[in-house]
Amino acid sequence: MKILVAIKQVPDPDARLVLDESRTGIVETDLQWEVNESDRYALETALRIREGQGSGEVVVCSVGPERARKAITSGLAMGCDRGVHLVAPEYQGGDPLAIARALVAVAKKEEADLVLTGTRSDDLGWAETPLLVAGLLDWPAVFLTIGVELQDGALKVTRELEGGRKEVSEVPRPAVLAIQSGIYPVRYTSLKGIMAAKRKPVDQPTPAELGLSGDEIGRPGSRLKILEMAPPEKKGQCEFIEGDPAEAAKKLVEKLRLEAKVL
Repeated sequence: MKILVAIKQVPDPDARLVLDESRTGIVETDLQWEVNESDRYALETALRIREGQGSGEVVVCSVGPERARKAITSGLAMGCDRGVHLVAPEYQGGDPLAIARALVAVAKKEEADLVLTGTRSDDLGWAETPLLVAGLLDWPAVFLTIGVELQDGALKVTRELEGGRKEVSEVPRPAVLAIQSGIYPVRYTSLKGIMAAKRKPVDQPTPAELGLSGDEIGRPGSRLKILEMAPPEKKGQCEFIEGDPAEAAKKLVEKLRLEAKVL
């Protein structure tokens, strides 16, 4: 079985983000970048499936500029066999549909039996790419996957629902699974794995090599255009009520009844 794992490099969640001059993106200078959280669980799931079978190949793929090579290397250090880096300028700046077209082209070229992704990215959070990939491939898809078992020609997949409920389905292969964070403990990368990652191949196919035209990917292939971004507006103020406890309690009740109108 060949498994393609699509991952994304995102800013450190604790980083202070600053809008660029166009107000359609962020200033990337001096930012720390890491693999998207749920994508790390997709990597772990792929590796466990391969290990359970005793054979197979796991290919890690990412769309992004040169810095995204670090994310691919981290996947190789975990145990993935090969990498695919869509680094050409034509791939960059695309919306979920444009990204999905690029990933679909890779999946077809690799003749993948299974495509795994995270559920959503920690930066933009569209949560659309895996379902778009499945739609373009005409494959079944399962979102919020929290369990995967291999069966003959199929997958037994457990999906998380609201209220703590679970849904178990039998899904034919090939398929696309969007993996939920926490499905398994994610392994640490060993020094041996880090050293081995340096020797593993990372392909950088051009759009032409994947059979893609310029109007299918990147900004030209996007239906979504970001007009402007803005930080959240600060609302509300904190007010300290002074006085002895009885007097303060009386003032608090009056404010809740007359100003907040919650009583």
